Amino acid sequence: MAVGKVTKRTPDNLAKGTAKRARVTAPEDTTVEMLKRSAADSPHTYMVGRTAPAFDAPAVLADGQIGRVLLADFCGRFVVLLFYPGDCAGMEARNLVEFNDRCDEFDAVGCSVIACSTDSEYAHYNWRQQLERTNKGEGIIHLPVVSDRTRRISRAFGVLNEHEGQAVRAMLIIDPMQQIRVEIIGDTGMSRSVDETLMLVQALTI
Repeated sequence: MAVGKVTKRTPDNLAKGTAKRARVTAPEDTTVEMLKRSAADSPHTYMVGRTAPAFDAPAVLADGQIGRVLLADFCGRFVVLLFYPGDCAGMEARNLVEFNDRCDEFDAVGCSVIACSTDSEYAHYNWRQQLERTNKGEGIIHLPVVSDRTRRISRAFGVLNEHEGQAVRAMLIIDPMQQIRVEIIGDTGMSRSVDETLMLVQALTI
């Protein structure tokens, strides 16, 4: 009859067993580190109640020309600031056109609408020209579209995905005193409601 090998429980063997158990728990530690890195990639600072970070940036203006947009120029008015990842997505065009088509209603309550992404002002210009050609002059974007090539604006407003180098889809409402009153950050697949945004601005004017 074969006799099985008996391993004595020596201090050395106990140490080896502890090392093995430590290796088993390593994946959990790795997961924790991955979560920490993920959080660091997209840090977010709660902005409601804070003064809106000032910016002076290149943009395609309402008349289609390249110029600059200064947030300070909108002091005394409400501002709806729309951040989005990039120009190419079809959803962005549709959503910005929806806001564009209702600009008169926002203006009636003393509010301006500004869009912003990390694309260059030249990319914005070409995108607008392409939309105009595609839609034959209908459903194009006349609201100002700011270029945040340096990522400073997106980072200052806490909406920059550092890993992707793009702004997330976000909407902020800034009051006439340049205070941030509303902040909504959504998934990249979620469109923003023009009706709800207008109602929020109207509520803030009461």
